[in-house]
Order: sequence, then C-alpha cells, then structure tokens
Amino acid sequence: MKIWKSVVMILSLSLVVMGCQTGSESEKTDRDGNQADEKIKLTLWAGTGLKNVEGEDSPNYGDWERAKAKKFSEIHPNVTIEIVSIPWGEIEQKVNVAVAGNNPPDILFDNVPMRIMKHAKNNQYEPLDEVIADQKQDWKPEYLATGMVNDQLYALSLYTQPSVLFINQTLFEAKGLGHLIPDNREWDWMQLKEALKQVVDKNVYGTAFFAKNNQSDQVNAAWLLSGGASWANDDFTEYLLNRPEGVEALSYMLSLMDEGLVAPGASSMQASDSIELFKQGKLAVIYNVPEIYGHVAGSDVKPYGIVPIFKNGTKPRMLNTGENGYALFKQKDENKRKMALSFIKFLTEPENVKAISKNVLGVPARISSEYAIENEDFGELMKKIKPLEQVNLGKSVPYYADLRQKLYPELQAAFQKSKTPQQALDDFVKSANALALKK
Repeated sequence: MKIWKSVVMILSLSLVVMGCQTGSESEKTDRDGNQADEKIKLTLWAGTGLKNVEGEDSPNYGDWERAKAKKFSEIHPNVTIEIVSIPWGEIEQKVNVAVAGNNPPDILFDNVPMRIMKHAKNNQYEPLDEVIADQKQDWKPEYLATGMVNDQLYALSLYTQPSVLFINQTLFEAKGLGHLIPDNREWDWMQLKEALKQVVDKNVYGTAFFAKNNQSDQVNAAWLLSGGASWANDDFTEYLLNRPEGVEALSYMLSLMDEGLVAPGASSMQASDSIELFKQGKLAVIYNVPEIYGHVAGSDVKPYGIVPIFKNGTKPRMLNTGENGYALFKQKDENKRKMALSFIKFLTEPENVKAISKNVLGVPARISSEYAIENEDFGELMKKIKPLEQVNLGKSVPYYADLRQKLYPELQAAFQKSKTPQQALDDFVKSANALALKK
C-alpha cells in the first residue's frame, strides 16, 4: 500500500469521536492495587524531533514530551517521568552504549526501522501489541509492519515523511532568477544542473552531499535512485544498485561536484550541516523532509518544494522516511511495565499523533489522526507527490540497521575519488548481499 495515498485533507466527525474515546480509555488505567500505590519512575529518551507542537507550550525540544508527562502524572500521581532530549546525530550512539552497559532508558522515541529495530532482534524490547489491541483497526498496517518481528509488535511508528527537493525561492528571486523555479514543481538532472550553474557564486553553493555517517541516508539513496535504478529485488535477497542506472546516478553526483556546484567537504559533512547552510541562505537547493519549513522559520529563506530529482527520460519516484515512534525496553518489574505501556498508549492517542504529525508535516499512522494541511506550499507539493511510485528500501528486513553502515563509507570513497562509481557501488552491493544471505 502506498503510504501517501492514505492522506486525506479533512477528518470526519466519527473519527474525532473515536479519538475522544481513546483518550478517556487511557485515563482508566488501573488505579487499584499495588500499581496505584507503588512509586514508579520512568525515563524517556527522545530524539529532537518535536517542538512548537500545537496544543502545548513547547518552544524547545523535549517540552512537548514533558508537558505530556506532567499530564500523565496528574492522572497517576505515583508516577514520575524523566524526559531526556537527545539530538538525532547522537541518539544512536548513546542508546548503543546504554544497551551495552545494560542500562537503557525505559522508553525510546527514535526512528523505528533505521535504529530502534536493530535491538529488537536481540530481544531487548517488550511487546507493544496490547497498546493498540482495542484500536488496532485505526492503525495503518504498513506503519505497524515497520516495528514487527515474527508478527509481534516491538515498536510503534507514528508518522512518515517524504524526501523531496526544496529550492531557496528567496535566493533565486533576489538574483533575478525566479523564472528558473519550475511551476510544475519538477526538475530533471539537466534542469537542476543548469539552474545551479546560474545561481552559485562565492557566497552560495548549489547543493550539498553528506557522507560523514548514516544520518538521513535516505537522501543519498534518493540521489542514487534518480536515474531509474533498482535498490533490490522484490524479496531483498539481491541488491541491484550497482547496475548501470545506479552508476550513472553516482557519476552525475560527482559531475555536480566537479563543476563546483556542491558545497565542499561532502565526505565529512552530515545532514544537519546542510540544513544549517540552507537556513543561512548559503545553499540554493536541499534534499530534505517537510520539517525544513520549520527549520528555516524566522529566517529570510522561503522553501519551494518540488518532486524528487530524476534523470530526463525517467519518472520521479518517492522515498519516505522519518518513521519515528516508541519502543519499551525490557522491564523486570511488572507494575512498571504496565505503567510504561499505559504512558505509551497515552502518548499515541489520536489527538497526540495528529498534533505531532501536523507539526512535522508527516502522514500519521492513525486513520483518526489525519489533518488539514495549512502550509500552502506543502499542500501544492502533496498534490504532485501523491501519485508517484513509492520505492521500498526494505527497512523491515532484520539487517537494515547494519546495511545502513555500508553505504556512506562507499560514498566517501567515491567523493574522494579513491574508488570509481562502479567500484563503490559494487562494494556496497557485495556487503548488502552478504547481509541478506545471513538473514
């Protein structure tokens, strides 16, 4: 099922009522017996994905989670909840260290298929099936699938986002190049290159690549697939990115670098660096997710979204990312386990999923959490991307987290010219196929 096909613009009254019913149910969590009397402390580690969320005073990362924790503790006075906000670029390492030291947080909010699920194969999590049991029909199956192992739910994705191209409209118009911005919200390879040639100067880079780590590596995948390449076969037993279409796409990326159209230092740059350049008005074009509108709020940059870049003669295709959600690490105390599950259920009520999905301009995992798109530019972009073919990167395969560690070193080698595009992609595919064979 194509996730973006499920977007609707207005919620029906019946679904709103469903959301209200779910909220009241979470307040009926067992207040009797030991669970209500026992002092319980929960710790939630959350990636820096949410701030300025509608309905809560949340100007900083972590504020939304703290507001929800406070409300939950008002319902359950015996429960205290510590919120730790961790930048996306640091959370994976911190969690890995905590797991290795047998001291993980109770609850984790992070990317489900890219990071959370790598610990599921080591039996680190409590099942979450009971969190959704009474409202399972309201959860979209394709989202639930991202957090499942052997038909059991270990992580709960809340939304997803499209990876698309954003033009710095302010910059183009200031240079008298507004006519280059495509009314149809499409640029092929040649159109992009010609536009960048006209906009770059000593203070402005065309675009940015990044290969320091696996952060936002779906962007690199989008570039590599832009020539019509296949990522893998249908059952992910064989990876195919090193075929001519993939090699041509990587060669195209290198041509942009060779012609001075890419910010320097791609091998040591990470995704957050490119966002900062775009925010400062130093980048003409960026591959990112709709959160970019929020990132540049308050600056002079006005993003103009277009469909993913594609080779002339092929069709644009869509990659989704940002499947962020919750997992619960193994618990020794049964009352604490039950209370942690209750808190996760509280956090994932329809109105909460709606609020955070709207905040990041994502497509919510719950049917009753759909919302009206208020951002005019993104609304127009959505009309263009909804019909596009979706590319499946196989994020649900058990080795996907390991696979992510194999791509960026090969891109580093290609960017540094220590490997040809063919060699770099051959080596990636060799590593990917070895992982697939072990599964």
